[in-house]
Amino acid sequence: MRIPFTDLSPAPLMPEAGIFAPRIPAPLVFAALATLCGGFAVWVAQVYYSPLSAALHEGGPVEVASAVLWGLCAIMVIYFAPGRVFGSQWQILALFLLLFSREMDFDKRFLDDGILQLRLYSGDAPYWQKIVGLVVILMVLAVAWRLCRRNLPVLWAEVRRGAAWAWCSCGALGLLVVAKSLDGIGRKLADFGLTLDPQTVATAMIYEELFELFAVVVIVWAISLLEARVRRDHLGGSHL
Repeated sequence: MRIPFTDLSPAPLMPEAGIFAPRIPAPLVFAALATLCGGFAVWVAQVYYSPLSAALHEGGPVEVASAVLWGLCAIMVIYFAPGRVFGSQWQILALFLLLFSREMDFDKRFLDDGILQLRLYSGDAPYWQKIVGLVVILMVLAVAWRLCRRNLPVLWAEVRRGAAWAWCSCGALGLLVVAKSLDGIGRKLADFGLTLDPQTVATAMIYEELFELFAVVVIVWAISLLEARVRRDHLGGSHL
């Protein structure tokens, strides 16, 4: 019996040939590409931007690489398991698309204010923008609910089994939590009467963006490792 999150099935077996017919040479090709993309973005930031924090603003190489890699995650799950991510596991694809949109700042590009800004709903923004904002918020809540109900228990079970893809997923989640805590840390601490010097705030911003980039690279590795295991189990005749 398959567990929900791990049913990212590859191309079907070919009994008549006795071999597996993959759509790509190996899932780890995706992981290698993601690693190269992340490494190249950091290299460009170090070589062509001074100070390094200048490469971390909107449109910089690190942010662009993060957005590209979230988009790659969506492409990967569609490629490996279209029937699942367009069906019972739609929340996985939706999660990656939402993260891609967030990294591309789509809410700020197409709306007068950010989706989570109260001004969008209480101000003079057009009604269609208010509706779009509410729909996106409801979508985020629905995705979070389904992930917690359907996928989080499976992830925890796989962590206890020592599955590499599950540990990668947890590591990426940890990086994202730390990155989020560093986001606007100067403003957050100021609410408690603590003041950070500008250099410390700039350093925190560097770590925030780098952690977000590393997190999505690790997620690509997690998907690749999961798909590799599914393919290996298919070939070995086991059933998840």
